[in-house]
Amino acid sequence: MAAAAGCAVAILATGACTLPPAPALSPPAVPAQPAAAPSWTPPAPAASSSVPPPAAPSPSASEPPRASGSSGPSGSSGPAEPVGDARVTAADDRLLEAARADSGARVPDDGSVIVIHREPAGDAGELAWLPDDRNYCLAVVRDARASTTCNPLPTSWARIGIRLVTEGVRYHEGPTVYFAVVDGGHAPYGYTGPGPQSPGMGPVRDATAAFASGRTLSLLTYERPGRQLSPGDREICSADNAVCFPALDVYVPGSP
Repeated sequence: MAAAAGCAVAILATGACTLPPAPALSPPAVPAQPAAAPSWTPPAPAASSSVPPPAAPSPSASEPPRASGSSGPSGSSGPAEPVGDARVTAADDRLLEAARADSGARVPDDGSVIVIHREPAGDAGELAWLPDDRNYCLAVVRDARASTTCNPLPTSWARIGIRLVTEGVRYHEGPTVYFAVVDGGHAPYGYTGPGPQSPGMGPVRDATAAFASGRTLSLLTYERPGRQLSPGDREICSADNAVCFPALDVYVPGSP
């Protein structure tokens, strides 16, 4: 107001007036930016004091393979069923009669008898049955007379894939019948190796037994002449060579 009044007096006196320069405008206030929130880093997990579980051991020859989802120490329970030609037919009636006539033999009648070998005449052959995967029975029939053996299967496997090799029955001075239980169905089986087959060594006969779990076993019989040693380099192998074992090896319960 004073400046304006002064200017009016000056105009009257001199006819001109110069206004003082306007004060500089202050820059517009810039709103303060919110401070950036500090980033959050999760704390490092504390070191666990627990010891991690040991890795599962790899399969060994002393442990039988197991089938998942089934019971029993080796993966199957319940009686094994014959597969294919191992099923009993009317031609096997004499073999069954001889086995049932054997003192103390309890031959099942539910279709679980497995015919490993039958002769055309019907009075010779080998029958077997497995009430579960821990026990077996073998009936060797010659001249319409049977000799039956029932035993537990070994719980350890001396050779991978081989559950049992044992001497069955010897008839006087005749050949000894060997019996083998092999894991899986890899038939047919036969002799192999560079050595000649000893005279009197009978052919390898086999049959396949299957459990409800799907697991299969091969049951083998073959004859070795009594009092006669066979070449030690002869082996019995499956057709696909997946399983081989020396023909003279014997793996029985309690053996090393």
